[in-house]
Amino acid sequence: MCRVFFFLFLLFSSIYAQNYPILYEHLATPLYNSMNSLKKISDREDINKTCASFITNAEQTLQFGKNIDANDTSLTKEYLLRLRKLQTEYNHTLHLIHKQISKSIDEDDYEKFLQLTNCELDGLLQNRALLDASLGFYEKKKKNKKSAFLEKQAEKFKLIEEYQNEFINASVTDSIDSSKKAKKQELVYLEAKKVGKEIAIYAYNNNPYTVTINIKADFTNLKSDKAKLSSFTLGANANVECTRFAPINGNAYSYALEYTWILGSQNALHDDSYIYRLPFSIGSSHIVSQGYNGGKTHFGSSRYAIDFAMNVGTKIYAAREGKVVKTKADSNIGGIGKEYSKHGNFVTIEHSDKTFATYYHLKQNGVAVSVGSTVKRGDLLGYSGNTGYSSGPHLHFAVFTLDNNLKTQTLPVKFKSVNMVVDNPQKGSSYKAL
Repeated sequence: MCRVFFFLFLLFSSIYAQNYPILYEHLATPLYNSMNSLKKISDREDINKTCASFITNAEQTLQFGKNIDANDTSLTKEYLLRLRKLQTEYNHTLHLIHKQISKSIDEDDYEKFLQLTNCELDGLLQNRALLDASLGFYEKKKKNKKSAFLEKQAEKFKLIEEYQNEFINASVTDSIDSSKKAKKQELVYLEAKKVGKEIAIYAYNNNPYTVTINIKADFTNLKSDKAKLSSFTLGANANVECTRFAPINGNAYSYALEYTWILGSQNALHDDSYIYRLPFSIGSSHIVSQGYNGGKTHFGSSRYAIDFAMNVGTKIYAAREGKVVKTKADSNIGGIGKEYSKHGNFVTIEHSDKTFATYYHLKQNGVAVSVGSTVKRGDLLGYSGNTGYSSGPHLHFAVFTLDNNLKTQTLPVKFKSVNMVVDNPQKGSSYKAL
């Protein structure tokens, strides 16, 4: 009986192998799977020749792969070369499809747009700019007809944005006016003071870190010493007079000031010559689970973040000297979903060039420093964990500043490892701290 089952296993295995050449499956599968999708759009004049050529070559390569003996070195090499050539042709085909998708958006041709995007193609809409444009166009038009593929992309994008929000510093908005007193208990606030006949507006920052403040003013029967109140940076626990108003001809006056503030300096200039220390024990190695421009979540404002896979409780060290300005250590909650975002433990450090570094997903009670303390390069900061929006134990490290729109933006940095200076940490690569 065992022999019968063994014979049937070999028979079915042989039949399956004839249906699909498993050799170099990681290269071949997406190429072969794309044929049916390309057939659906191959009748379009703008791409039909390219699609038809790829489909023909893919079918021929598929047939060639079915007939070769894996032990025949020359034939397997030929098969690999054909797959690589097919990949190049596929990339060109996908490039043309992307151009037509952009054109359909520009021409407001929703039917063409749906036809081109409603196909399972590896790498379709992988370009962030095209994905943003496509989802924006779809959002405006989907009441006419929905797309299962784009709905899936929109949901995926929403989850990623929720994940990224854990590391983005939110701005805070408030206001004062001529009939409203300042809220001195706020971390950042504006206060009006009478100086003779004039009204001086002071800004106060009660945070232990640098902030950037943006003010919009609306006033009547007043003149200001600054025609336009805009953005300025204010250091930790500091205050400054930001403008003055002078009444015009003694008439009744009014003013209203709306202000928004955010952690960070608009004047920060990162020291690109600085080589950071890897944030774990000297002599130990950790694998990068997601590097710069990672396909999962490291793009947009988080494109220069790095995830290091490590067990809970791994010691975390300062990659650069600076001042501890924010910490959280009370959470033991972690998981996938926006409801977990507020539960991530972390340490944030302000550097001498007014950039910041964040060390995220630390364990509960896993912070070893306090706000206001100064740390040296290599000082113990805490212990890694799996708190917040996290799919598994790791350290999320990023250096950031503010962009021209006063939003948090990560920066590329270099690390010193035992073997090299790492300027682009690669997913799957292991680096040893020095």
